[in-house]
Amino acid sequence: MKKPGNYIFWSAILLGLFIRYLSLFYNGIFDMETYHNWGLSTLNEGLYNAFQGSYLPFQYQIFELGAYLSLKLNTDYFIVYKLINLFFDAGNLIVLSLIFKRINVSKYYLLIYWLHPWFLLLFSQGYCDFQFTFFVLCSILLAFKGSSRSYLTAGIFLGFAFLMKPQAQVIILALIIYCSYLFIKERDIKPLHLFVFPTILFIDYTLYFFVMTGKSYLLLRHYIDIGSTLPLTANFLNGWFPVAYFLKEPAEAIYSITDDIKFFIIKGRTLAILSLLTLLWLFIRKIYRSNIHNDINYNYFLIAGFATFIFPFIMTSAHENHLFLASVLLIPVLGKVKNLTSKISIHILMVLQCINLYGFYGYGEGKYIKMINISYTYEFAFILSLIATIAFIILLFEFLRPKSDFIVRMKQKVITEK
Repeated sequence: MKKPGNYIFWSAILLGLFIRYLSLFYNGIFDMETYHNWGLSTLNEGLYNAFQGSYLPFQYQIFELGAYLSLKLNTDYFIVYKLINLFFDAGNLIVLSLIFKRINVSKYYLLIYWLHPWFLLLFSQGYCDFQFTFFVLCSILLAFKGSSRSYLTAGIFLGFAFLMKPQAQVIILALIIYCSYLFIKERDIKPLHLFVFPTILFIDYTLYFFVMTGKSYLLLRHYIDIGSTLPLTANFLNGWFPVAYFLKEPAEAIYSITDDIKFFIIKGRTLAILSLLTLLWLFIRKIYRSNIHNDINYNYFLIAGFATFIFPFIMTSAHENHLFLASVLLIPVLGKVKNLTSKISIHILMVLQCINLYGFYGYGEGKYIKMINISYTYEFAFILSLIATIAFIILLFEFLRPKSDFIVRMKQKVITEK
């Protein structure tokens, strides 16, 4: 009885691989040219000269590898960068399968990651989110044992993610709140081992920049500068999109409205940060009270999933690809929750973000399939942003309500394993 299902599963895996192969030859979004320029600059001038701070040092070094390979192989840079993405993409699939086994989710949910248009489109456009997501997933997997050693090992992968893209910072922030809460309640310092390697790695890069430039604060400054004045929204469908839509002039882009605007006496950015911190604290307090077996670190998985889910919806300057990691971590939620409204909301978010991504950027120029032209306007995106915000609120309630289906079922899994 299992053989037909296995044939279908592996046929679907091969189909996803074939689609990705075709996508290699599509020149992706303009960000890919920026990746390549950063990579060439790092290769030719050194990291200390190339580093601008939009992304972080380890990510620059991966771009450098892509630039080196494209020159060495005399191949179009976007093919090489997508091949690097494919390596991490396949790694994500493997690590996800191991996570699913640990939390008792069917392997068929992997096909959502491997075949959903949202993920396929992101791959075709060449975003590098697949890369830091791999390190976050490995960190989550290794932390499940809940021992000091497992936290220490998980921190290695978390450290690399922290030195890649700014989106990983919200996980660090959430874990700091969690570890502080746990220390105050139980004087438990085991989870603090998660920060050992990230701290070492950060110090290493700081010393590197100090030796090469004489500026000891260079790396830290870039982390701080990321939070300077930014757009209220950068083409992401969240609650800030309708606000920016009404504030902008008819001929202006949606990202022309900065998060420096004030709502009464509070700046948009400040309001977003306060909301983010409040929601993180409420969720961490909730899972602490709901999970009686704190030595099994399902909490880390829950915290990472929640933090990366609320981050693009709450914070200003969310870009169209910033739901990637959260949508990966929402797939096991689909496999755990029984609430139909929550399941539908997750699917709605992925579909709407996919439409938004395609509407703005298509899937790149290539010779195999011509792009289907759709008339995508800010007015259409405005409507989608309202629907996406409603779906977000529904899922937020599911995470925070007293007897959350997902957290209760996860807790039951822990008790069963014990």
